[in-house]
Amino acid sequence: MKNPYLAKFIKMLKSHLLMSVIIYGLAAGVLAGALWFAFQFVDPLPPSKVTIVSGGPGGAYHGYAKQYAAFFAKHGYELEIIQTNGSMDNLARISDPEIDVQAALMQGGITTPEEHPTLQSLGSLYYEPVWLFHKKHFKIKTLADLKGHTIAVGTKGSGTNHLVTTLLDENEVTIEDAKLVEAGASAAIPLLMKGKIDALVTIAGIDSKAVNELIHARKKIALYSFQRAETYARTHHYLKKLTLPQGGIDLVENLPSKDISLLAPSANLVVREDLHPAIKYLFLLAADSVHSKGDMFARPDTFPNDESVLFPLSSEAVNFYKSGPPFLMRYLPFQLAITVERLKILLIPLLTLLFPLFKITPPAYRWQIRRRIFKWYKHLKKLDMEAYEMKNTEDAQKMLAQLERMDRKVLETSVPLSYTDYIYSLRLHIRMIEDRLKKVIEEDTDASA
Repeated sequence: MKNPYLAKFIKMLKSHLLMSVIIYGLAAGVLAGALWFAFQFVDPLPPSKVTIVSGGPGGAYHGYAKQYAAFFAKHGYELEIIQTNGSMDNLARISDPEIDVQAALMQGGITTPEEHPTLQSLGSLYYEPVWLFHKKHFKIKTLADLKGHTIAVGTKGSGTNHLVTTLLDENEVTIEDAKLVEAGASAAIPLLMKGKIDALVTIAGIDSKAVNELIHARKKIALYSFQRAETYARTHHYLKKLTLPQGGIDLVENLPSKDISLLAPSANLVVREDLHPAIKYLFLLAADSVHSKGDMFARPDTFPNDESVLFPLSSEAVNFYKSGPPFLMRYLPFQLAITVERLKILLIPLLTLLFPLFKITPPAYRWQIRRRIFKWYKHLKKLDMEAYEMKNTEDAQKMLAQLERMDRKVLETSVPLSYTDYIYSLRLHIRMIEDRLKKVIEEDTDASA
């Protein structure tokens, strides 16, 4: 035999559970709808793979690109490196919308922003000294003295080739009155050593293999000091005059034996403007990690910087050089930081709705419970008004029967224990009307007797 009290309890529990699900489910639905709407304005996730073009396998660009790739991998992203012939080749590839390249390392001064409006700079990375080595007996005062001689000017498509031919042309040393050999340092060094060419120009770091090999061959080879370096730096704003101090390459052998004036553009990190902002910040963080240590020509923390940039800085780079990385990226892992950054727009509807929902939902639940009780009062008020005017015993008995049925239904109404006082208050009011009706019946009975 089933326990009637247990059955009633289970029924009440199901009723309250259903009501809670409806009310709180409605609140959750409103919140979910607001979050979905706000999510339409959230930036998409950054791509997990990005491509960068570097120079040849033995060049500085390729070496730095590999360091960037290691930095990306540490933060959960893949940086694919594509080898190229150098800066001009890199520029052509990143400018071509048909080629899937998002970033490039390239030499400053090789083009203008107007020619490539879809490209942005993330900053200058380091100085790239221009080295002019020549035969020991070949005396050079100015670049004009190279007229009529054979010069290696860098491979076609390289930044070296572009800069050297520009400077030679300004000194009226052209292909018509000199032999310009388009060969990189690795191919040109043996030719210079054997005397098959008179000079070679290369753009490389102070620690490069080519520079060290040539400066140590001091019995055959000499390093040119740009006497008019200041003039070139003032007429080409992307160039800077550098001084290689005496003994700057080898203290023991005192190489060079005197201060040497050099010219240097700055290497630039260039990206497409539509690259995801988070990846731009990741490149900036990588550049800061790789290039902030300094070298012979730059103190620590000189690079990366916003000087001598090839293209306008992206807004991310502007903020980075002004204030450093975004707040969250300073204290959280990169992927977690960008996730929080992406979703912060969701905090607006979340905080806006949560507070009123938390305030409205409990009263709504209480109202729903009370409504079950208060719905009887409308009918009870009508009966109460009729009872005041009632004089007939038969009508009074009918209303008493009606009130008894109402009392039974009220008693069976499921409410939490904390709301039972409303039930008993309603039943008390029913009793008051019943007492009035019983009094009518008694008076009518007495009158009939």
